[in-house]
Amino acid sequence: MQFHLDRAIPIPLAEQIRGQITYAISSELLTAGQALPSVRELSASLGVAPATVARVYRELARQSLVFSKPGAGTFVADIARLDGSVALQASQSTLQQLAEGYVGQAVVLGHNADEIRSALLQSLDHYCPDGQALRARPVLMVGNFLPATESYAREIEGLWHDLNVAVTPVLLGELEANLGQLKTLLSGARLAITVPPRLQRVRTLLEPRYCRVAAVAFRASSETLRRLAAISPTQRVGIVSTYPDFLQTMVENVVAYGLPKTPPACAVLDQADRIEDMLSQIDVLVYASGSEAVCERLPWHVEAIEYRHSPEPDSVNRLRPLLS
Repeated sequence: MQFHLDRAIPIPLAEQIRGQITYAISSELLTAGQALPSVRELSASLGVAPATVARVYRELARQSLVFSKPGAGTFVADIARLDGSVALQASQSTLQQLAEGYVGQAVVLGHNADEIRSALLQSLDHYCPDGQALRARPVLMVGNFLPATESYAREIEGLWHDLNVAVTPVLLGELEANLGQLKTLLSGARLAITVPPRLQRVRTLLEPRYCRVAAVAFRASSETLRRLAAISPTQRVGIVSTYPDFLQTMVENVVAYGLPKTPPACAVLDQADRIEDMLSQIDVLVYASGSEAVCERLPWHVEAIEYRHSPEPDSVNRLRPLLS
């Protein structure tokens, strides 16, 4: 994978590098175990000091997104933390496979269909008395911003519809501020899912006292891509990122999908004057989740598109063994 720096945008080079690598891991453009360029290689290709790249790698390691092997290099960490023994259980994690295993063993022992059915119904009555449904297994979706986190929770529930889980959205800020008040919710959780950049912070809060924590990959939502593709090449585009380190990656992605003729204007959410000037010159605003406040200042003629992400289905389904 190639990394690029844009020295025209008001974002420090180290933050651009960190943001590109983090986004690549978050979207699985870089996968677990993949080697990153050496400090010397990346600094030479980007034209920055080796100390800058080394500092970025150390920060990513503190976030549990990469790890170093002395003498071998720096590698992408496994954000799901699936070890071999857990992965081995993956093929046994669905309801259909469990049922087939039960029936197969019963047949080998010489039981007929009526006996197997009767035993199964007795077990079901034991676990679900009076016709009550099995209680859904609680899972937490820990995110940065409520609308996006609620959307992620709904999508993950849909992907795990056969596992009988209830995914509850929780904000990281809420966890950090009110951990003691959330003990009832946390003590019953089977798993907490989060976004890769927040993986280490959530682990520090929840492991090992409450539940296991894993991250999933994300990709731009289909609705986001549809709206970006509909941008006319003649329209003037502005981009607002919530976090500085993701601005350059966001600009590259919008250009790749929207293809405006002129380079988009861009700003970070806290750059109020820059945003004010930008809004008076554009036709379309693309803003990151968490930057919704900028829409309150939007001129009537400017179209607003949220750059919303969705959990990557394969990445979500790789966590199924953790619920077995």
